Amino acid sequence: MFEFFNAFATLKTNDFSSGAVTTIDREIIKFFNELWDSNGWGNFLLCIISLVLCIILVGIIGYQREAQGHNAGFRTHILLGIGSCVTMLLSIYAVGATETNYETMRLAASVAPGIGFIGAGVIIKNKGAIRGLTTAATLWVSMAIGLACGSGNFVIAILGALATYLCLFLFYKVEIKANRKSSKIYIHLNKDSTLTYEEISKVIESYSYTVRTASLETSIKDPDEIIISIEFASCSSKGLRLLVRDLKIKYNPLDITIDSINQTTEE
Repeated sequence: MFEFFNAFATLKTNDFSSGAVTTIDREIIKFFNELWDSNGWGNFLLCIISLVLCIILVGIIGYQREAQGHNAGFRTHILLGIGSCVTMLLSIYAVGATETNYETMRLAASVAPGIGFIGAGVIIKNKGAIRGLTTAATLWVSMAIGLACGSGNFVIAILGALATYLCLFLFYKVEIKANRKSSKIYIHLNKDSTLTYEEISKVIESYSYTVRTASLETSIKDPDEIIISIEFASCSSKGLRLLVRDLKIKYNPLDITIDSINQTTEE
């Protein structure tokens, strides 16, 4: 165990000319490689540490998504992180890692395009509003953390996870504050109305307002009435009243009501 602490005390100066940069992670890997007379058990223990650390770091991200009610939640993030970690471990131990051998990155590089397909599956476009972008981003980050853990770059994995937690748990409050001026309008129509959201969006586009969410539902009070609800990211009260006036003049709906939103809906 004293060898482990001596490794930190004798860190060498980075040798950029040779391409080998001395890091804490390299010293950790060296320590485990030399355990039990280099008979392979040190590497086995290193693989276990990589997987356990990956599960912990990615699991917290997945738990936050699960708590927000997203389809890609706790287990999805963990499985994705484990897959990335195992792929990285396989590429290292199957090819063999050296200071100048970059063949180990070929298999790991194939993970990124695959994550793109999974991320696209959680992005939903509903009536002009796009949801799931944040979840798709956390899946991509989980992949990166898994690769970092599998390659033995534990410090990078921990720092990346901490930065992700900062964005998800702290910056979300900043996002709420930034969207407190958002508003929502409810367009009440007869059930037989032929008016579509695409027609309404043309009027909205003339005001250059950003639509955050949009949905269509049947009125609870009157089954013969449908309601199109449109939430705007940010707009002035005066501009919103002008928009409502133009919509009433052009499409003559049953009614249009305005509702102020005091908090944002997370993607």
